Amino acid sequence: MSDSIKLNIQKTPPFLKMPKFFSYFINRFFLIFLFLGGNLFGQNSDFEYGLINVGTGAVISGIGAVINKDKDEKFGKVLLKGFGQGALGGYVIFESKRILKLNSRTDSYSLIWPSKIINAAGNSIIENAAGNRNFWEQWHFNFGFNRFDIYTKDEFKLRYRIMPFSLATTIYGVINFKFDFSESLKLGTPVFRSSIIKFNGNDQINAAARDNIILLKPGSTIESKTHELLHTYQYEQLSGLNVYLDKPSNKLGQNFKPYKFYRKYFYTDWNSLVYDIIYEINPKFENNYFEKEAEFFDN
Repeated sequence: MSDSIKLNIQKTPPFLKMPKFFSYFINRFFLIFLFLGGNLFGQNSDFEYGLINVGTGAVISGIGAVINKDKDEKFGKVLLKGFGQGALGGYVIFESKRILKLNSRTDSYSLIWPSKIINAAGNSIIENAAGNRNFWEQWHFNFGFNRFDIYTKDEFKLRYRIMPFSLATTIYGVINFKFDFSESLKLGTPVFRSSIIKFNGNDQINAAARDNIILLKPGSTIESKTHELLHTYQYEQLSGLNVYLDKPSNKLGQNFKPYKFYRKYFYTDWNSLVYDIIYEINPKFENNYFEKEAEFFDN
């Protein structure tokens, strides 16, 4: 495999694009909060980024809880519970990012895995809240395209599933770049190497991330690695949106056996598409919320 192949991820491939109405909904609603919220603040302090992370978790979870509520449950009570639990999850995620910031300053890998475990806990809390569940009922941890769910409500149970969009990205990485096993273990994320990385027409960058994989040039600094790891956190932070489709997905699984089989082995990471759509709203580095946040926490 050649190390000089260019990574060109300027646009979402046509077959991965969402319907126009859903794209419009996402663009106008979900990360109005992130982008307008980011513009309202100077984005240069823990307080400002903490507020955005807490608010994002609260909004995603509050809406999801209402979508997934039972008919006999009160709207206000469900909304408040989802909002509160989501805020908690957002705060936990924020703290996981602050740990990465500390790790970047130590120029080591010692805090990477603790940060990832805390980040997974925060995302799990948000998913539970969006599903109108108690925050402790279900936990998950992702490694690349692999999703591991731990159920704790009635009995302890472990479940493994594949995330298809992340799988497609990983396959692309395997075909085009050199897999770095050692670095993948250190960062808790599949890492690939290439001597040339091209992103949005710029071939002078040292690293890039897509879904749950990272691409690095030889000699990349810990700051570059932290920056890209932050992007994988941002991708996973939107996983609570996947829960919005739980009701129709469950119904389809009951009536359509092929989909029931699919759901047994796959977990559709729609957050991958949502992340791409949001990123493309402001693709320029200096105006992009995701880039600004990653830059804030990588040094």
